[in-house]
Amino acid sequence: MSGPLAGLHIVEIATEISGPYATKLFVDLGADVVKIEPPGGDKLRYWGPFRDGVIDPERSGMFEYLNAGKRIASLQEAPELVAWAHVLVENLPPGTLDSFGLGSAELTKLNPNLVQLSISPFGQTGPWRDRVSSPLTLQAVSGWVSTRDPDRPPVQAGARISEYVAGAYGALGALTALRLPDAGLRQVDVSEFESLLSTLPYPMLMAERMKSLGLPPNMRAAPMLGVVRAADGWVGINCLTGQHWLDVCAMLGLSEFGEHQIAIMMGGPQRAEFFAKAEPLLAAQTVAELIELSQAMRIPAAPVNDGATVLDSPQYAKRGFFVQGPGFRRPGSPFRFSGPARATAARNSGPEMADPHHSPDHAFGGLRVLDLTTFWAGAYLTCYLGALGADIVKVESIQRPDGHRYSGAYPFEGDDWYERSALWQATNLNKRDLTLDLSSQRGRDIVHRLAAQADVVVENFSPRVVEQFGLDYESLVKLNPDVIAVRMPGFGLEGPWRDYVGWALNIEQTSGMTAATGYADGPPCNVQGPADPIVGVHAGVALLAALDHRRRTGEGGLIEIAQIEVAACVTAEPVIEYSMNGVVRPREGNRRRGWLQGVYPTSEDQAWVALSVPDEGGIDHDLFDELVTAWTRTLTPNVVVEMLRAQGIPAEQVTTGDRMYDFAQLDARRFYEEFEHPVTGPRRYPGWPFRITPGPASHHRSAPPTLGQHNDEILCALGLSRDELADLRGQRIIGERVLNA
Repeated sequence: MSGPLAGLHIVEIATEISGPYATKLFVDLGADVVKIEPPGGDKLRYWGPFRDGVIDPERSGMFEYLNAGKRIASLQEAPELVAWAHVLVENLPPGTLDSFGLGSAELTKLNPNLVQLSISPFGQTGPWRDRVSSPLTLQAVSGWVSTRDPDRPPVQAGARISEYVAGAYGALGALTALRLPDAGLRQVDVSEFESLLSTLPYPMLMAERMKSLGLPPNMRAAPMLGVVRAADGWVGINCLTGQHWLDVCAMLGLSEFGEHQIAIMMGGPQRAEFFAKAEPLLAAQTVAELIELSQAMRIPAAPVNDGATVLDSPQYAKRGFFVQGPGFRRPGSPFRFSGPARATAARNSGPEMADPHHSPDHAFGGLRVLDLTTFWAGAYLTCYLGALGADIVKVESIQRPDGHRYSGAYPFEGDDWYERSALWQATNLNKRDLTLDLSSQRGRDIVHRLAAQADVVVENFSPRVVEQFGLDYESLVKLNPDVIAVRMPGFGLEGPWRDYVGWALNIEQTSGMTAATGYADGPPCNVQGPADPIVGVHAGVALLAALDHRRRTGEGGLIEIAQIEVAACVTAEPVIEYSMNGVVRPREGNRRRGWLQGVYPTSEDQAWVALSVPDEGGIDHDLFDELVTAWTRTLTPNVVVEMLRAQGIPAEQVTTGDRMYDFAQLDARRFYEEFEHPVTGPRRYPGWPFRITPGPASHHRSAPPTLGQHNDEILCALGLSRDELADLRGQRIIGERVLNA
């Protein structure tokens, strides 16, 4: 095998998606993976898709996608395989390994330095450890099931997208554990519930914010314009700023609505009037025409691709992302390495990823990271690195601070309103903040000096932004030959869409997430949130592999994480299905093969419950829905859930942001941690969805910084004098307040 993790040995005892996806990422990075299947085989062998619908466990499309490149072994071989492995990955019910003779004591005897990655619905500890669940009920309790059509029940994310998420976090946790000093068996405990909760745009913090402002805690505005009809398909036009809205109105010749953005987003009376005029104009143009026009005006727009059209996307096609395997096409790797890190050095004795300078709490102690990120995806990665010991220097400017500061913050709150965003704060814990005007030569000189000292430089702008400042990899490597550059553009560094603007909704739409979500007789629905942190986690996996490569070889390199490619990797089934059989399956709403399930009303207004019963073929699903609805609407959600759980039936109330602080399971696992911010005071921030034992005692190290809080500290360490700092402030190259805020 070749790749930055060549020589890393993994044993997998896992089924379906979460565990196998973690080990698929290891295979993509060059590791050797042996898969142990239970008697009867991995359940995914019987899922498909199958050629012409003929069930053949040796030719299941999803099984092949997730398990290509692995060797298959029997359970009897497990002790011998574990003895020489570096990582054991399992996603069986808690306690199952004990019945196989592979409990903690036995694993310690077999391999005292093993990392054991365990993925389970609620984690290995806490009062919910053994609670019954299904993929639908996990989505419901974590907040992934949400209202996308006010006239219908809230709906799940489609295409089994949610089941990949814990696998990606698991890969990140396992590689992190390998960097910690050997301390006997090290266990990485991943909760699928916490993983899904971690990928939402902090609804618990937003609910607290809304309450503090006297507004409804779960108030959600519809993204504008959202998913709309074009002449030949669906297109996403996604306004992120007020300027985007004004530009959309101008593009459509509807400038009279420019002052009514908030009212239209909130469903006010102008909404119907606006769309009555906008829809015919949109429907008169093709998807390609609308995207070209929108992007020319720097409006984030993207096609809503399904399993068929995604294969014809010019950006994916030019980059050769979808690869041909035996019998069908599938997503390629979510990582691209170039520069020196692409080479592979021989590994004779395992990963030896631990650094003697790392403490049990600081896997990244001594790592210097220059954070040039904006919004969420890149900042999520650097927040994680900082949490475990890295020194993160976050660069903004008083002319153009990180745009995420304006998410969930409002000018009426005062002159410091840009310091009040809970979303920005939650993504920028554990960092030092520096302001630099990079449009000035002095600002660029300073950032180049910082880059020359950095181990890692991270950015997630469209490619031309950092290139114009001399911060692309080719420029960085001249300053710092062994630097690792992590570039996370929305659409990739090459291809006809390289300079397109976009954010999470565009990524979901382009990759197929949106087309797979919603009701069969309704429009595609945005998943609304998870793309950014999912991309950040994948970038973390790639970076840890590159850091291990550099530790062994001294070579840095460039890591490219195109956000649309990561999103396509976790939305693989529609592509495989179409490639294999020429079929685009209709959206399923809240249904899923093998289950009688749905989301149902209760006696409380807007309180819904999700439940799942194995489908044994004895009842029509429409009749099942009718009968269950008639029952649940007479009872409170608590009564419904308790009655069903008592019978071993997975059931959960659909969670809203105002309930996310109230779960005993999260308290038991210390998921939230409180920090004091100088402007907004104490807030409880989410941590990471896994615990490493022995390992870090806490999720985060420090409160989020204010704008330019560490200017003097960082610049004095570079050798600048107090007079030079005063001059930089006078020229507004640095500062601590937004210019013209």
